[in-house]
Amino acid sequence: MLDNDPPPGTKVRFVRQVRTARVNDIGTLQPTLRKYSVERPNDEFEVEIHGERVTVQRQDIERIR
Repeated sequence: MLDNDPPPGTKVRFVRQVRTARVNDIGTLQPTLRKYSVERPNDEFEVEIHGERVTVQRQDIERIR
């Protein structure tokens, strides 16, 4: 699960299948849809993957360290 709210351009890995993204696919975090004061698994983010922007939940992705 994604921790905190990393900046746009951060590389993330999918830990669940979401639409065209498969587990372990790498995408790029886009500008945050909104700021969250408390982290919840269903917080939404946009990730660019395979040339398209996909809305995902915090629980679907993790930051690549």
